[in-house]
Amino acid sequence: MNFKNNRSIFSAAILSSILSLSACSDDDSNSVAPSTSEEHAHHATEEHSSAADEHSHHATESGDHKSESSGLTLGDENIKDGIIFLQDTTINGVLTVNASTPGATVLKNVKVTGNLLIKRSGRVDFSGSADVVHVGSSNTDVYAFEDNAKVNGHHFMGKNNTFTTKRFSDYQKVDWTEKAAHLSTGIHFAYTVTGDEKGTPIVLIHGLTDGRVSWSQVAPALAKKGYRVYVPELRGNGKTDKPIEESAYSLKELTKDIVAFIDKLELKKPHIVGHSLGAFVAQELSISHVDKIASITLIGSGVAVDETNATIDWLVNGTGDKKFDGIFAYDSTQKLPETFIEKWGENTNPDEGFQAANLEHLKQVPYYAWKFLVKNLLKIDNSKRLSSIKSEVQIIWGSNDAIFDKKSQETLQKGLSKARNVVFHEVKNADHNTHWGSKAAVETVTDYIDNFIKGDK
Repeated sequence: MNFKNNRSIFSAAILSSILSLSACSDDDSNSVAPSTSEEHAHHATEEHSSAADEHSHHATESGDHKSESSGLTLGDENIKDGIIFLQDTTINGVLTVNASTPGATVLKNVKVTGNLLIKRSGRVDFSGSADVVHVGSSNTDVYAFEDNAKVNGHHFMGKNNTFTTKRFSDYQKVDWTEKAAHLSTGIHFAYTVTGDEKGTPIVLIHGLTDGRVSWSQVAPALAKKGYRVYVPELRGNGKTDKPIEESAYSLKELTKDIVAFIDKLELKKPHIVGHSLGAFVAQELSISHVDKIASITLIGSGVAVDETNATIDWLVNGTGDKKFDGIFAYDSTQKLPETFIEKWGENTNPDEGFQAANLEHLKQVPYYAWKFLVKNLLKIDNSKRLSSIKSEVQIIWGSNDAIFDKKSQETLQKGLSKARNVVFHEVKNADHNTHWGSKAAVETVTDYIDNFIKGDK
């Protein structure tokens, strides 16, 4: 079937796939897919993108999020907001991605009986299976691990391209169990759990793109004190789904996931601990879903994000950085500069495994998720809503926090005028990432959380 003559059929299939972006398998298993795909050692230095140029005819049928095709080519006409997206599809033949415009290509649960040919620069997130993967365009990064991606033969990489199969979680050993749940929000939600099953439940919610790694030292420490500790990964992070719509990353949507998570696991009024963006989620839980939780602890938090703050100004506009143009400036490549990733990930944690996992997690977050998370973060303003919080609140603030200063902490406390109780702790010389800056910081924050929950405030 000729693709151009049947564009309406193909468009319907793509629309169906986009609408089902957040849908995951009907299998509601508590264990996630393996974190790495089969390793393939063969890398060619020459381009191998001409193997299926003759495949110019293709068809697709869509039904129940599954489709089959006799070969398919995705091009510039299939780009939406810089992204080419295809999901839950079987291609009986060759799948070719051939676009002159660089950007992100997301192939989610796509099974290719023939070869996968990438002729588009940018990032490729591939899950599913293919016979052989050929990457011809320069400056293309292929992340082939989500949902157990498998390449049956070899992958052939052109110049300046990379093929990544090692997950961020493989860089660090942590005493917790990795699981996942299919939420009522439609999100495949990854999380870790550790501690006594009968222990008081605590949910630790990470910051913007910090993922589970940020809690990898506090969580086991709390578990040793008898708690049952859950660390969910927010949308766009880690092994949780990564929707391609900006609205999917709003504070309300992130909060809905946590509420659905609490319901799914039938947690009885867990204590919520949130850091940075996660602290805003904790605020929202206490404002809109107070019946679901016991208390909230806010680490590195405020009532809103000040865009004139030097760190936020750098993040948004790249001010003062000749190598970074701001978080919204990379639509054409869908890839952030390595220098930005390294600077954003800088921290004083002495553990090498933590450092490696943290940096790799930042790299593995897709650009569009970065962009959408930041855009929605900047929209948050709880200055007129905090007075509706009536739960127990603990605030932990590092005196060297570069995003929320001393004045912001005074504003935050003043806004919590109707909270049942507000406990404030200042951690001297700690930065915004108060709970992972050092071994001492881990112990201090762990003790604060423990004492707060036990009532020794």
